[in-house]
Amino acid sequence: MGVRGLQSYILAKCPDSLVPVDLTAYTGDKKKRLIVVEGWSCLRSVYGPHMDFICGGQWQEFRASIRRFVNTFQQAHCELVVFFSGGVEEDMRAEWSRKKCQTQDTVNMVMQGLRQRGYTPDRKHFLPNETHPQVFRQVLLSSHVKVISTPYSTDKAMVEYAHANKAYGILANDSDFIMMNAPRYLSLHHLRISGNTISTVIIDREKISSSLDLPLSLFPLLSCLLGNDVVNYEVLEEFHKRLLAQNGESSDEKKKEGIQLVTAVTDFLKNLEEDVKEDITANIGAIIKQVLPESDNCAQLEALFLSGLEQYKESTAPPDAADETPTTAVTVTVIEKEKPKPKEKAEKESDPADLEEEEAETEE
Repeated sequence: MGVRGLQSYILAKCPDSLVPVDLTAYTGDKKKRLIVVEGWSCLRSVYGPHMDFICGGQWQEFRASIRRFVNTFQQAHCELVVFFSGGVEEDMRAEWSRKKCQTQDTVNMVMQGLRQRGYTPDRKHFLPNETHPQVFRQVLLSSHVKVISTPYSTDKAMVEYAHANKAYGILANDSDFIMMNAPRYLSLHHLRISGNTISTVIIDREKISSSLDLPLSLFPLLSCLLGNDVVNYEVLEEFHKRLLAQNGESSDEKKKEGIQLVTAVTDFLKNLEEDVKEDITANIGAIIKQVLPESDNCAQLEALFLSGLEQYKESTAPPDAADETPTTAVTVTVIEKEKPKPKEKAEKESDPADLEEEEAETEE
């Protein structure tokens, strides 16, 4: 899901924050680079563009594509750990429901186009079916890749695991990782695999902070005021319209999701009083009164915003917590490679009594 409009803003206004990286470049370290992968986003990358996602059924090609993806990373001396999410937290159900409605609208549009014009839909309308994640998991396990399933959202669990195991970075397509203190956010959107070469960009949150002239401590609040998985943008619609009107911008749908909104919300945060910025949680009530002054359910909004801020709260792990599972309950599945059995000795050591019997028989 992610933060509304942030990705568009970064691409347009913060090009310096996109740092190219070649994952196949030799680092001089014999230890493999650990890369934590968000499974659902990655599925869209490995389902090849040549595969028909309308009729489906290219399971052998899909398996081959997954194996090529894994083998390329393994040859580049990278170890993958893939996370899959389970259910949806209660706080995130409103945004999840809205996304599902958008998915249904996409399906209706594709089916209408097929019936009326018989055209092949654009790749951007690709929607994985319920079987794709299961096949993806099975092929990853057969390729000896560790798969971790979380009961709810994977974001926080992935960051915890990455820190605890000193991962090189997180490969995903979710702007929430920019708001979190992730080791490195490797953009799945910019991932390019050509032969044995793997390249992408690291989205540098420090450079985004410098470009916005906004401290990293205010990033979680920026996310909540733009709209994220917890704070639905529909709750903030009046606030967004007011900010855009003050800046002389149109509040149509395209602009509301883009550059102008991020700029307007950033300016709003800069104008907050210093004591409010220093302790956002304690002053969340005062912030909401400025954001939605005419709201009658301030207590409910406070709880919603506090929940939205909580998802970006860092979890501290002990120094020796490497290879431990995150604090979120998870299921770890991995198929270990079969160890070769020791070869049996060609000749067993002989007992002295047996040797005496053999000599006696020879003399006879």
